[in-house]
Amino acid sequence: MNTLPYLLTASLYLLLFYGCYALLLRRNTFFGMNRAYLLVSVGLSLLLPLVELPTGTGDSLPVGTIILPTFVIGSPQPQSDSLTASDWLCLIYGLGVFATLVRMGVNLWSVFRLIRRGTAKRTPAYTLVQLPTNEAPSFSFGRYLVLNQTDARTQPEALMRHEEAHIRQRHTADVLLLEVTQAFFWFNPVLWLYKRALQEIHEFLADQAAVRQLSASTIPTHYIAAQPTYAQQLVAYALDVPMTALTTPFVSKSTLKQRIVMLQKPQTHRRALLGYVLALPLAALLTMCTQSEQDQTALTTAETSARKSVKVDGEIFTVVEQQPEFPGGMAQLGAYLEKNMKYPEAALKANVHGRVFVSFIVTKTGEISDVQILKGIGYGADAEAVRVVKNMPNWTPARQNGEVVNVKYNLPINFQLDAEAPSSNESAFKDIAIFLVDGKPVTQKEFTAVSPAKIARMDVDKPNKTVSIITK
Repeated sequence: MNTLPYLLTASLYLLLFYGCYALLLRRNTFFGMNRAYLLVSVGLSLLLPLVELPTGTGDSLPVGTIILPTFVIGSPQPQSDSLTASDWLCLIYGLGVFATLVRMGVNLWSVFRLIRRGTAKRTPAYTLVQLPTNEAPSFSFGRYLVLNQTDARTQPEALMRHEEAHIRQRHTADVLLLEVTQAFFWFNPVLWLYKRALQEIHEFLADQAAVRQLSASTIPTHYIAAQPTYAQQLVAYALDVPMTALTTPFVSKSTLKQRIVMLQKPQTHRRALLGYVLALPLAALLTMCTQSEQDQTALTTAETSARKSVKVDGEIFTVVEQQPEFPGGMAQLGAYLEKNMKYPEAALKANVHGRVFVSFIVTKTGEISDVQILKGIGYGADAEAVRVVKNMPNWTPARQNGEVVNVKYNLPINFQLDAEAPSSNESAFKDIAIFLVDGKPVTQKEFTAVSPAKIARMDVDKPNKTVSIITK
């Protein structure tokens, strides 16, 4: 998948997964599962756009249908050195990524500069840093537990247990992962919501762990009584200070009310676990929709609008004694395609390339009928291939037992962006193991050296990985 479609599709997945979280899961007390859901959903959003569902159409062409040689359609040469709209989009995107990474680097540098100003003391679980001033609130970052001057003197137990939980559960790694993802999806506001939700869950998890430790160390038999005590400490400790982007301070006024509510909230019923499962079929549905958008929708539109209204009278043959012929032969067919087929602008902007398989019938009168796309690449390439095939001049019809008959053909057209396009036969039959010319086995090099003008017929047997040519 190309960059722009990938970024847009991944953004759709992020929106879907976060929507499920906000509607179904946010108020649950399954904090660990909510944290896992958010992290896994970000990973799936990055991977699912790369999934390509098998269609089975282009890789297994209809048995008995005659396959013409592949014709390569190259991209046009640029007319000027000025930047295109696609170039401007890439430039703006790159600048956004660069600016976001710079901002992240500045925040990291500020945190480590603050840590270096303090006095460090190593413990088995973390490194305790005592700051000489109160310019910053106490916080945790990675394996560092940083206390300002006031907290370094008293080391409040609630604060220490809370920040130890952050360190033990590696919450900093989650924030850094979201920051890096956000750098590459800076245009997507959903990731800001992801980060805020994840930091909120971090606070719930740390509060939960701190309450358990405090209740175990002070009043082991009265767990509930420890909760209001801890909540009172949160309120008493609340300070009017800004929160550093990458650190986890003990108290943030923006989340204080919700943390106290969650401390008092009863355990969510287990039936709420069904909300986590609901996201899976929604993701599968979106995967099919994006596959359809890239491959199937354009094909259906092209197929429906581009069929020629020519009546096919009689049997349709796939093997005949005398093949139909394009006016002037295969060489002229290649010249016709090269002259009339244009590389679609949408495919150029999206950097899309690949083979389009067009099926059509040469009727008894030599007209082209039933033009269909067997496999396409979308972005206007399928419609362009159908348009050019539909407008072909009449062929010399095929003959069987001396009578003119209808014949069905498959025409592969390779839309190639690279400056040096591979040879047509090599591109079309790269998975073929056996090559035959007039019934005799040959090497792939000898096979691809046969001039298209000399080819009367070409057959492909995909199951047996065989391709054969009958020359004139």
